[in-house]
Amino acid sequence: MIPWSNKNIGLGGGHMRIAVYLRLSRDNGGSTSIESQREDCYALCAKRGWDVVIQGQDVDVSGTTPHTRRPGLAGIMARRHEFDVLLVARPDRLARSVPNALEILDALSDTDTSVVASDGPLDTTVPAERAELLRAIALAERESTLIQTRIARSRLALQHAERWIGGNAPYGYRIVPDGAGGKRLAEHEETAPRMRWIVEQILTGETVTAVCDSLNAEGIPSPATTCSRAGKVSQWSPTVLRRMLRSPALLGHRTVGQGRERLSATDVAGNPVRVGPPLIDPQTWDSLQTTLESRSRTPQRPRLRSSLLLHVAQCAECDARLHYNTRRYIGDGSSNDVYRCSGGCKVLISATRLEDAVRDWALDRFGSLPFVARLPCVSPPEDSSRDRLHSDVGELARRLVGLYGPAAEAVQRQLEAHSATWEMNHPINAACYEWSFTGKTVADEWEARGPGGRREVLLALGVRVAVRPANNQRRWSPERLALSATGPGAILLQAFS
Repeated sequence: MIPWSNKNIGLGGGHMRIAVYLRLSRDNGGSTSIESQREDCYALCAKRGWDVVIQGQDVDVSGTTPHTRRPGLAGIMARRHEFDVLLVARPDRLARSVPNALEILDALSDTDTSVVASDGPLDTTVPAERAELLRAIALAERESTLIQTRIARSRLALQHAERWIGGNAPYGYRIVPDGAGGKRLAEHEETAPRMRWIVEQILTGETVTAVCDSLNAEGIPSPATTCSRAGKVSQWSPTVLRRMLRSPALLGHRTVGQGRERLSATDVAGNPVRVGPPLIDPQTWDSLQTTLESRSRTPQRPRLRSSLLLHVAQCAECDARLHYNTRRYIGDGSSNDVYRCSGGCKVLISATRLEDAVRDWALDRFGSLPFVARLPCVSPPEDSSRDRLHSDVGELARRLVGLYGPAAEAVQRQLEAHSATWEMNHPINAACYEWSFTGKTVADEWEARGPGGRREVLLALGVRVAVRPANNQRRWSPERLALSATGPGAILLQAFS
């Protein structure tokens, strides 16, 4: 039970401190506008002789939102010791959810504060009127649920209906009435033949870029130009044209999604929703997609899970990590990848040269030494799944010994995945590690592993590289680097020297 106050304000005269709260999901100047709510609340205060000490409002905020996430109401509740009555124009202005209303009333009960609605008025210090207020909020909640259900059903029916539901028409189409109060797509007399010509050029061997150059040279308006309401003139773009050629809108389908993820909208039976005639037939569509897919280029540098020197390279100015940035020279498009300070310092250095310098330094000092793998200590196993995971990690570590090339990389990926699962599900003592020899030298481990595995080698050795800013000197210089190693590799080096 919520501890309600026995104090009854009686809605009569007397000195009462009032906090006025106004809320609206959208202020459109209607009968429940913020201004009309304010007038109703202040009229009641003037009639009863009450003093308004606080006012708060929330616009574009739903009544189902918890009071802690409404700035206006949260500010009032934070000062609930300063007023006697929280005044709202109507119960549904306070909340459209009974649980939310109960939370507000519960919080106000700590200070014996009442909630009053000016349209009743309702007073929560009176049990019958408190129940009436909650009943009104329950009706508002039910009304809100019904409205949302109707809107959801209308949207679903509209999505499945074979009609155009809004927005600019795809290139090659125009919007026309469907005769039933809705809209559909029809072929555009000028752009539809041009779209077929573009498809034909691609199928006969022309590149998307060459087609764009031809269209721009002939002064043919681009889709962005024809859709611009401000008269802005834009050139044909290979990226935009390629997106158009991959869109199922060419088949007369309504589409969903963006970019390369644009797909045909489907009805309840899973069939494409047709909103216009196809510009090309399905066979031509399949040939076009096959042609575009065959021309797609694989990036020269595949995106890695993380860079080689993540957690290894740091800024000498602020000790922040250096992050890998992919860049290209404007002239020939060649790689110009760099490591950059994540803390905002002016530390920028060539990624290739930095990685090569760290590799050469580490292999020169530790390459011939036996590699020691680091495994974190974990809490004692509590179930069979932990035992199995520990056994799998050990088995993969044993299999890695003696493997080279792709086979070693495959096992290394499995080991990393198991290790990630182990770290996620088991508490780790950061100060406790188990070290074990793999049977290979550091150089052998380096050659057998991919970029992620090589980073683990550097971390196991405790390698760190601090990079100083260029300070208007040559961008690349070994003098900018301060290399060190604090892991077992350094200890082994001392033992063998």
